[in-house]
Amino acid sequence: MNAYMNAKIDDANALKAYETLRASGPRGRELAGVLDARATRVRVTPRIYGGFTLNFINTIFIMPLRENASDWDYKFWVTLLGHEACHIEQRYWIDSVAQEIRAYTTQARVGDDVGIDLDHIKRAFVNLDPENAEHQILAHAALVGMFAGTSVGILYASLPLFQPTGFGAIVPGARQIVAAIRAGLAKPQT
Repeated sequence: MNAYMNAKIDDANALKAYETLRASGPRGRELAGVLDARATRVRVTPRIYGGFTLNFINTIFIMPLRENASDWDYKFWVTLLGHEACHIEQRYWIDSVAQEIRAYTTQARVGDDVGIDLDHIKRAFVNLDPENAEHQILAHAALVGMFAGTSVGILYASLPLFQPTGFGAIVPGARQIVAAIRAGLAKPQT
């Protein structure tokens, strides 16, 4: 572990992914710095697919790296950590499509920096403005389409387009809690 690291990571693969993120380029270095500045916990768990951030407890949950992971799989996993670190950087407790545009754009940029092409993510998100209502609608359709029939799709379908804040976040937050419960109860696709 490096002396500059304040992020709380106890999984060896996740620690390696953090180091790769830090060395990947300017955006990766910036995101690793966010994890350090906030002393964010990164937890690896097989209970989820992909990654999930809970800002109110300053924790990223990320799926484990497969035992027989290829170099591409590992690098994709690093981009997933970058995506979730972008959510930590944003500091919102409730997700939105605007947030996901930023996080997926970041994931594609980190992919370029580590040497993998995330063309499907680039085509869907990189040219979208997170503050533009029409772009948010396009991104919402892309999110739901990319993850149709999955528990992640259930969560993405519940997202508001614009970022809710203050009391305006109560109803979207309740919708996301219900969607998370539904997603947790959904039978995995085989």
